[in-house]
Formats: sequence, structure tokens, C-alpha cells
Amino acid sequence: MSSGNESGAVDEAKFAQSMAIIRARFPSKLAEKFKQIDHALPLMRGENIDAVEAVAAAYRRIHEICGVASTIGFDEINRTARVCDAVLIEPFRARRGLSEEEFGLLTLGLDSLRNSARTQTQSEASNRS
Repeated sequence: MSSGNESGAVDEAKFAQSMAIIRARFPSKLAEKFKQIDHALPLMRGENIDAVEAVAAAYRRIHEICGVASTIGFDEINRTARVCDAVLIEPFRARRGLSEEEFGLLTLGLDSLRNSARTQTQSEASNRS
């Protein structure tokens, strides 16, 4: 019969393995989220329903990036994603499109997020090699 400590060690090993899989998949998932956000970006300005839906979808994607990145140790990605999250939260909650100022801030934030993602995921990949 196995002791509680052995069971705990097995659970920790499974957890570590699961986290490693998530970390390895994260860059491709991130690239897909960027594509989706970039596709919707031109729709995010204004007060029409397309803008409201595009902002809501982008907010959910960015918010998910924040949560996953912080959980699996991509701290720089998390930090820069939170800048985009902060730009999107008010329009998301108000169910409106972005103002010109918010659009500019989001565009800059997304550029910074892409750079962080490129840097941190490349660093991660070279550490695994």
C-alpha cells in the first residue's frame, strides 16, 4: 500500500507534467489569439454592435492571456497583457466600442505584448534546447 507522501509526489509529478504541456502549447495559442484580435481590431471603434462584440471578444482573449501567463510563469507577458486589459475593461463593461484614444493605447499595448511574447517565448524555447 502506498503512503500519502508517495501519492502526493505522484500528484505533484502529474501536475508538473500538465503545466509543462500548457507552457509548451502557450506560444501557439498566443499566436492564434493575436490573429483573432488583429482581425477584429479595425471593428473595435465606434458605437455599433460590431464594435461592442469585437471589444468584448478581445477583452476575453486578453483577460485569458493574463490568467494563463501568470499561472504558468510568463510574467512579462502577463505584465504587458494587463496593460491591454486595462484599456479594454471600461469599454467592455460599458458595452461600447473604443474611443480613438483607447484605440491608440490598445494598439501600442498590443505591440508591446507581441514583443514581450516574442522575447519570453524565444527565451523559453532556448532554455529547453
